[in-house]
Amino acid sequence: MRNFSEDTLDVSVSLVESNHTGKLFRGWYRIASPPEPSPSASFEQRERFRRGRTGSQIALAVLVVCISALPAAFRGTNLFLTVILSFGLLAIFGAIALNRMGHVTLAGIIIVMAITISPVSDILTTSGGLSPAVLPVFSILVLPLMCAVSLLPAWWVFVVAIGNSLFTLYTMLYMPHSAELNAILKVSFVSIVTPIILSQLIVSIVAYLWVTGTVHAIRRADRAEEIAKLEHALAINAEITAQQKEQLEASIQKIVETNTRVANGDFDARVPLTRDNVLWQVSSSLNNFLSRFQRSRQELLQMRNELEQSREEITKLKTFLR
Repeated sequence: MRNFSEDTLDVSVSLVESNHTGKLFRGWYRIASPPEPSPSASFEQRERFRRGRTGSQIALAVLVVCISALPAAFRGTNLFLTVILSFGLLAIFGAIALNRMGHVTLAGIIIVMAITISPVSDILTTSGGLSPAVLPVFSILVLPLMCAVSLLPAWWVFVVAIGNSLFTLYTMLYMPHSAELNAILKVSFVSIVTPIILSQLIVSIVAYLWVTGTVHAIRRADRAEEIAKLEHALAINAEITAQQKEQLEASIQKIVETNTRVANGDFDARVPLTRDNVLWQVSSSLNNFLSRFQRSRQELLQMRNELEQSREEITKLKTFLR
């Protein structure tokens, strides 16, 4: 029994340290982590993704712990430990599938339950009643607290801590004990139970404050980033507006210059604006009007010339007839 608890703690610590090597987890994330949200996703969606990503890491750690603990289970005195670990493995595989599909909270509950039920079942199924050798297993009940505060809404850590504390009291008061443990409990019941319960409460409070503080800091950073993006967008819009204003003023000046040239008799004048200009439609209509006016003027001049020629011919004919 002592070997199982020691192996479990050692493997858990090594897995938590290795979680910082993100590159090694890319393949695992494609299997166990929910899809990464888009850059425009809300804070809640990004927070759910963060919990899902953490859940995939913890699920991998629990898998390694369970697999590493199987040899100790075969060598131990508790015959039910192998069955407990097997059900724990099945639960973790189910949680991984749910986590990948985006059911992060449900997957987190399953992972926390699997981590909690394994040592609890180990304690409840110990043959011959509780003995001093089983007491180190109670220290493993701290692990569900860390998982609960990482995978679920932060207040869940207190639910798990209260459940673990009640379970500890139940086992110490009502479960069968060995003669050695009975003798120890009669003398120092409070000194044995109090550290277990205090560790649950202290760890849950510290973890809750740490996670809520981190979430608030991330939320403030997220808001600051959104404000920075908004300010950048406003600056770009102001620059575009200034450019459009400058272009509009220049375009109006060109239209005024064209009208002045036409008023001075330059009927070949046109407004030199391109299609990408704000006033292109106005300039295009004005240019079409000027073109039609020029054609009409040329036709009138031609008609006037023809009338002058006709009048001269009539004058000549009248003179000839006289």
